[in-house]
Amino acid sequence: MDRRRFIVNLVSNFFSALSGVGISFFLTPYIVAHLGKEAYGFFPLSNNFLMYAGIITTALNSMSSRYITISLEKNDIKEVNVYFNSVLFGNLIISLGFIIISGIFCFFINSILDIPVNLFHDVQLLFIFIFISLIISVSSAVFSVTAFAVNRFDKLAYINIISNALKLGIIVILFYFFTPKIYFLGLSTAVISIYTFIANYRLTKKLLPEIHIDWSFFSKGALTLIIGSGIWNSIMAMSNVINTQLDLLIANHFFGASGMGFLSLTKFIPNAIYILLGIIVPIFLPEMLKAYAQNDMVKLKKNLDLSFKAIFVVVLVPLSVFFVYGEDFFRLWLPTQDAVALHILSVITLVPFIVHGTVETVYHIFVITNKLKIASFWGIFISIFNFVLVILLCLYSSLGVYSIPVAALISGVFSHLTFTPLYAAHCLQESRWYFFIKIIKGLGGFLLLIAITYGWREWNLIAVESWLTFLINSFIIGVVLLIVTAFIKFDRATLIDSYKKLTKKKVYDT
Repeated sequence: MDRRRFIVNLVSNFFSALSGVGISFFLTPYIVAHLGKEAYGFFPLSNNFLMYAGIITTALNSMSSRYITISLEKNDIKEVNVYFNSVLFGNLIISLGFIIISGIFCFFINSILDIPVNLFHDVQLLFIFIFISLIISVSSAVFSVTAFAVNRFDKLAYINIISNALKLGIIVILFYFFTPKIYFLGLSTAVISIYTFIANYRLTKKLLPEIHIDWSFFSKGALTLIIGSGIWNSIMAMSNVINTQLDLLIANHFFGASGMGFLSLTKFIPNAIYILLGIIVPIFLPEMLKAYAQNDMVKLKKNLDLSFKAIFVVVLVPLSVFFVYGEDFFRLWLPTQDAVALHILSVITLVPFIVHGTVETVYHIFVITNKLKIASFWGIFISIFNFVLVILLCLYSSLGVYSIPVAALISGVFSHLTFTPLYAAHCLQESRWYFFIKIIKGLGGFLLLIAITYGWREWNLIAVESWLTFLINSFIIGVVLLIVTAFIKFDRATLIDSYKKLTKKKVYDT
């Protein structure tokens, strides 16, 4: 992998994720304070409906990047145009269907969701704007593929950063000059989707001017091929939605708007992690696709191992601090809420990810090798198991709202420690223990970081009583954990080589 391009992509995407998480960090306490947790809970719930819609669009869009990238690698521009236009017009047809479904849902929304009377019209407007955003995003989804295909994730990151800044500006203006309403968040989302469409369209023209939008390039055969490959991704997306995105809907049904609102507050950290992963993980896919197309399995595995280390450094190191200091975080962030309960719920939600996060990019193996059928069936089995379990716990246990993350923990850990590593190793024609060993090493490293952080907390050199002391404390222990991670995740030769390069650069700069 081109190290310079990789670093540019990683840094720019990290700041892109940081800007999005930052908006949620500062906005959530304000909304909870002014509108209440019940009103706030409908915003993440509305965003979950975008994930529900994604089940349908995934069949077409998830594999478009694969075929367009491989066509570019073969320098077959005509084939690139065929795939691009087939996906574009296919998305436009899907969007027409979403317009009808969205209209029906918004009209009967009060019969579908438990909505407090005083929030009905605001929530209805929220969903209308969110669905407008959905239709625009689906129609223009293929325009983001070109940056992926030429490995320019930094360009997409810049667009995301500008989008987040623009979104924050719109929200601040609306909340400052008008009476705060929950649908302002939906309005800002719709406006941003328009900006993103325009920006991605211009980027496509700049990066790949050879692409032309023309109905003559539309191919039913190409569309069928992509959907045929992507249908299994849709099934996997459906299983993922059942496992992770139905929780607020279930909470709304069993525990009302209040229970849903409380659960939604615990999703900040998990959502922040998934946003970060959604930006970091795809960075490695283009190079792995190219390696697979060239039948270079050594290069593919090398990039796969690099992705595991990157995820550990960028995601699992901060999470080890959160596992120990999460209660302090919630106490400072949401002082009017139960910090202990929020911390416990968040940790329960994150445990399955900790188990699997050490090898998160392993899901790329199913896409790269185009072996999605069996993985999809397993995903459906686990999602049904999780759904049945969560319903049983909600009905017959005394766990209350805790039932939802506990069920996800049981099903998630079971899946991550059985099928996923075994089948991924099979797809790579490796030993069945290939990914198990990496998971065990990753978990061992994470537990070591947890132990160090707990030791630091017991030492209690810095009393966490304000945001300043929280940040100073987190920074110090974070640096210590990064140093430890460098020694446990990278061999001595790599560390010495990196040090020499850094030293030479400093000398040169001087």
